[in-house]
Amino acid sequence: MRVIVTGTDQPLGKAAAHGLRVGGWSICALDIADANCVRILEAVAAAAEMLGGVDLVLISGWAASQLAPTPFEDLDDAAFGAMWEGGMQGMLWTVQATIPHLRLTGGSVIIMMPTTGMTGGANFAPAAATFEGQRILMKAAARQLGPQGIRINAIAVGSELVLHDADAADVHYLAPPAIAGKQSADDVVEIISFLAGAAGRYLSGQTITIDGGRWLAP
Repeated sequence: MRVIVTGTDQPLGKAAAHGLRVGGWSICALDIADANCVRILEAVAAAAEMLGGVDLVLISGWAASQLAPTPFEDLDDAAFGAMWEGGMQGMLWTVQATIPHLRLTGGSVIIMMPTTGMTGGANFAPAAATFEGQRILMKAAARQLGPQGIRINAIAVGSELVLHDADAADVHYLAPPAIAGKQSADDVVEIISFLAGAAGRYLSGQTITIDGGRWLAP
């Protein structure tokens, strides 16, 4: 399977790319940090040519400012706008650029994010807004792209795999995790393989949460 992966400069994207490569998938890392829509379009076209087609687009990776805690009262319009717009536009432009290539292969898109958007997160307001905004955008895209043979889903992981200080999010769960043990970024690879493969052919617009059962809401 031929895969474009963003965010390989961060642990989650790096581990996912490595795991898929070990599994025999062809990987092309794409740097979309601070890129505009034209640069992303060109980068995706170059990646598709190098891979000989695109079967999966795996979107992860965020600006360092999104991942560091910032008290709500310290946010200003410029900082919030940069984090919100940057995260949303990066996803939007990447998905838009890959649609023509995925249409040819019947491929799919997977967005990776922490559960912070669903739970909220003290000191992570822009990040939480972006993650949840990406999830909503994913659902809207699934409605439009499904008839074209393109599926798009999200994987939500424990925030400790993404945020620089997950404890600062101050999320209090109603119950302890259903599964004991510390989650690793490597744990997401099997879920990616499932969603992108034949077994996941009827899944689109869904959020698969893999955090050990701490967040049990849809």
